[in-house]
Amino acid sequence: MSIENRNISRPSEGIYASERAGSAVRKNKKQGRGFFLTLLILSGIIILFLAAFSFKGREIHIFTFQKFVINKAFVSLLPKEYTLEEAEAVRERVYRFYDAAYDGGVTDLALFEVSNRIQTIMGDEQISHEEIQALLSLINEKAGPS
Repeated sequence: MSIENRNISRPSEGIYASERAGSAVRKNKKQGRGFFLTLLILSGIIILFLAAFSFKGREIHIFTFQKFVINKAFVSLLPKEYTLEEAEAVRERVYRFYDAAYDGGVTDLALFEVSNRIQTIMGDEQISHEEIQALLSLINEKAGPS
């Protein structure tokens, strides 16, 4: 009687052990699948962002320069001796250059050159009258008088 009971109990223990191991493997596979799908979705979002930036990069650059750099930072760094009308005339001239760039009247190289000049003169957080005149000359050279 004891021999038969041993044979009966051992196979049942083996069945339960293998079932538990199989469920653990299935659970790990499901967790891995979720991680893979998350990575797939994130990489898709990044690819879409890069594609949009490559097709609309010029428009994004122009928009950010007009709204944030020129309207906010550039105007606030103009010399204090400038009157409101003079400051507005300078802002308007630079803004019109970027409008012309948006419409396609300015080459990418000219847009890049003017943008770099603006960043350079704003680098020390003050703009002199000579820097403004040099910038306006560059704008007139690259876009033509408007």
